[in-house]
Amino acid sequence: MTVDIASIAPAGASYEPGDGVVGRIVIDRPNDSVNSIDPPLIAALFGAVAAARAARPRGLVLASAKPDTFSGGADLKLLSIWPSAAELTEASRAMQRLCDEIAALPCTSVAALNGSALAGGYELALACDWRVAADTPELRVGLPEVQLGLIPAAGGTQRLARLVGLPRALDLILGARRLSARRALRAGLVDELAQPAVLERAAYDRALKGAKREPAGGRSALERAATFVAPARALALRQARARLMKETRGHYPAPPRVLDALAIGLARGMPAGLDAEARAFGELATSDVARNLIALFFLTTRQRRASSEGLPRADAPRDVAVVGAGLMGSGIAQAAAVAGMTVRMRDVDDAALARGLGAVRALTTEASRKGAIERRESARVIARVSGTTDYSGFARAELVIEAVFEELGLKRRVLGELEAATRDDAVIASNTSALPIAEIATGARRPERVVGMHFFSPVHRMPLVEVVRTERAEPWAVARVVAAANALGTTVIVVRDGPGFYTTRILGLMLGEATHLLEQGARIEDVDRAMTAFGWPVGPLALIDEVGLAVARHAGDTVAAAAGIDAPRNAVALLAEAGLEGKRGGAGFYLYGGRRRVPNPRVYELLGAAPAATPPDVAERLTALFVNAAVRCLDEGVLRSAGDGDLGAVLGLGFPPFLGGPFRYADARGAALVERLRALAASAGARYEPAASLASGRRFFS
Repeated sequence: MTVDIASIAPAGASYEPGDGVVGRIVIDRPNDSVNSIDPPLIAALFGAVAAARAARPRGLVLASAKPDTFSGGADLKLLSIWPSAAELTEASRAMQRLCDEIAALPCTSVAALNGSALAGGYELALACDWRVAADTPELRVGLPEVQLGLIPAAGGTQRLARLVGLPRALDLILGARRLSARRALRAGLVDELAQPAVLERAAYDRALKGAKREPAGGRSALERAATFVAPARALALRQARARLMKETRGHYPAPPRVLDALAIGLARGMPAGLDAEARAFGELATSDVARNLIALFFLTTRQRRASSEGLPRADAPRDVAVVGAGLMGSGIAQAAAVAGMTVRMRDVDDAALARGLGAVRALTTEASRKGAIERRESARVIARVSGTTDYSGFARAELVIEAVFEELGLKRRVLGELEAATRDDAVIASNTSALPIAEIATGARRPERVVGMHFFSPVHRMPLVEVVRTERAEPWAVARVVAAANALGTTVIVVRDGPGFYTTRILGLMLGEATHLLEQGARIEDVDRAMTAFGWPVGPLALIDEVGLAVARHAGDTVAAAAGIDAPRNAVALLAEAGLEGKRGGAGFYLYGGRRRVPNPRVYELLGAAPAATPPDVAERLTALFVNAAVRCLDEGVLRSAGDGDLGAVLGLGFPPFLGGPFRYADARGAALVERLRALAASAGARYEPAASLASGRRFFS
């Protein structure tokens, strides 16, 4: 079959002759702020390119009429318009033909990137001879399709490698890099930067004076050799494939298909590479992995609005105060300053405060070095954070975030001090992973303005904030906290108050079960290895060591006490009482003295268990318990939606993204999951009894 572009009514692009010397193709998709690529836009671009060829200008500028965006990638609704692999392959070939037409124009072509150009949008720019980008901090350039389980499908694999060389193209595509304008210039993705006001003039001049050019295959001799010399290319691809298998364990099919398309195209010519790219796109786009990753993408993009549902409108605060200048407090302060907020940070003495301010400075400097923040802006970020050892300056704050140690009495005392130091309409948010917010607010003068704000560590890398709403919290207070978290650039889920909320509760159950398996004779390394092979980023026992045994025990005790049950005497408690601290102390479930960690034999001695055989289904079993606990949170009203549950588990806890989240996993497994849980409940205990929604056969997504 073929995709008949000629039969589609064109919309969204046109050719303008300009002064007759340099013409323009202008992209302006109706009712779309980002110029996503859809069939009418493809048809319009074909027509515009044909008009440009007929007009025979000396140069051509490809530009956008949108104020801050050049073009995004394909409209993902295409996956439902063309639902079969064959149809999607043909859709890819249509985009490839369009880019070939742009590349074959007899005049010099220049893409004027006034804003971000990602995925298919950057592939359009790649088809031009030159790329001029606006020198703005918001602009991003790249081919991030592998994050959605796809590959670039309009010639991106082929043209990028020929432009910047195979090694750099591999890093950019497989890493789904989104480069700022200046980093894109250094990497060779764009050729020139210009101030936004003169961007089109710079592109005009380049089109008038520049020449058609053949891609060089990289700037250095080494890059060119890896691109065009067969033995060097084979080595680069072989090394990349080995790294991929180590990182992805074969769970993500898109990256290997990128390597295949590159290998074929560079060895056998661009037409063969384009054919491999198109076929891979069609097959990947109809895979379960891509469907799950795209579903997560849609959930994330919609969550900003969804997190505010049922709440009054609220603006993000301009003045924020943070109590506690440790790892969490300084990370929160730095994130707020990056978002443009003025931050007042407090700790008990000058030394602790100095360490916190130093951490803010170090985080910001590192972000500047990596290009995430402009150098001039980094100085302004650092200047927005000031420190104090008392509560001076807190009266200005609209939001105060308490980030002291996870101890109920301490948090209550700090809350009382904050109520005396802040204005009555300030919201006080407690950063805690397990303590019920209502318990912290016991005795508060105005508990209606106390909300939970669970950040994940490290703050600057973790994309989730769990906002915890008590029964007494006023909607305006919750709304302000949600607005603040959204302003930080994080994804926000709002959950009901309770022991461990959502994320700590379900993770704690899985970690506890992992330690229980040790008591039954499982091996430490086998449990962790099984979980990482399944797709989790780190094994549960290694994670406990990372968190620290004292912290893990405290969280478990807190959840148990708040739930009104006795804390279990499990491996974490035994190791902590024996003085083991985890990774930071050099010993926990593993020993960390050498170059590689090794299982700690003392663990088995403390447990009174001899390592024997690890159940072959350990990963499935622990994941099933995790999923069941997530569903129970939805049944009990801790979660507002299954989408919130998937986002919280993937972004906050590392649930394997290719599985879509616990609720999509439950939908995919269906009755088989329920039967497995019932079998485990019969053999291992009632904690595996299926949640009501699972037992009823409910589907969480249509």
